[in-house]
Amino acid sequence: HANDTKNIAKGITEHLPFSLQNRVDTKALLDAAYLHDIGKVLIPANILNKAGKLDKKETEIMHKHSELGYELLKSTDIDKKTLNLIRNHHQNAKKTGYPFVDSFNADINLQILSIADKYSALTEKRPYKEPLDTKQALTIIYRDVQDGKLHPFVFKALVNLSLIHI
Repeated sequence: HANDTKNIAKGITEHLPFSLQNRVDTKALLDAAYLHDIGKVLIPANILNKAGKLDKKETEIMHKHSELGYELLKSTDIDKKTLNLIRNHHQNAKKTGYPFVDSFNADINLQILSIADKYSALTEKRPYKEPLDTKQALTIIYRDVQDGKLHPFVFKALVNLSLIHI
């Protein structure tokens, strides 16, 4: 999943309009894409690999993985931007994701990471679900655009990438 998310993030970036590509910190984005779920090593296996829907308590535990990843890596030489992307990769422009952060900015880097992660998760087999096809995944992600959680150009770049590479 880490490598897939990284490749999708890279592809989205390459399919953005040039004016938006210039706002992407490619190194921070790709490093964060590869490391975004490292906090899951601290999530109990019975929750991580559960075949069914998580209950409320299990969901709360699973939602801690992004902050746990940040905590695991913050004493390394990884730059602050990458660390913040890892911590906030389940957040969105409407601030309805997790974890809640006061000084939060869903910049282009975070939106690319978040949507690359979501697309990868939707299109791969998981213990609790079968993979969705490209059209199904894009339909779900398009709701994020409609809800103001994702910039339309980031979505368009994902669509263009999916038509060519995915």
